[in-house]
Amino acid sequence: MKLTINYKQRASKVLGFTIEEIEEYAKRVKGHLNTCTLEHDQLTKNMIIQSVFIIADIQNRKLEQQAKELQVQNPIIRRYQKEIKELNHNGLGCTRISKELRLKYKVNVSASTIYRYLKGANNG
Repeated sequence: MKLTINYKQRASKVLGFTIEEIEEYAKRVKGHLNTCTLEHDQLTKNMIIQSVFIIADIQNRKLEQQAKELQVQNPIIRRYQKEIKELNHNGLGCTRISKELRLKYKVNVSASTIYRYLKGANNG
């Protein structure tokens, strides 16, 4: 079930999801509907309606992640957590992220603190 970029963007705007969450939703619905059709000969209305609960599950997980991000104790990490995640996603290590924050924002955060934050953020 390969969605084109246009449909992904439209769906993300409608549901308020990121592109990655839309891809997860599509993958999970595809699996759900495939399972339903393997067990039964044809799809029913209830089977299709059940797939809507996947949206609620993704929304709940997103809310839990946001609540976890608000619980960060270090004020510098809390303030720059989006930047830290973005830099890590771009392939930078903790030491390099620490240097980037020091150069851009003139804040000192140790690499070990960033490592502990990223380790906790990825587990949640």
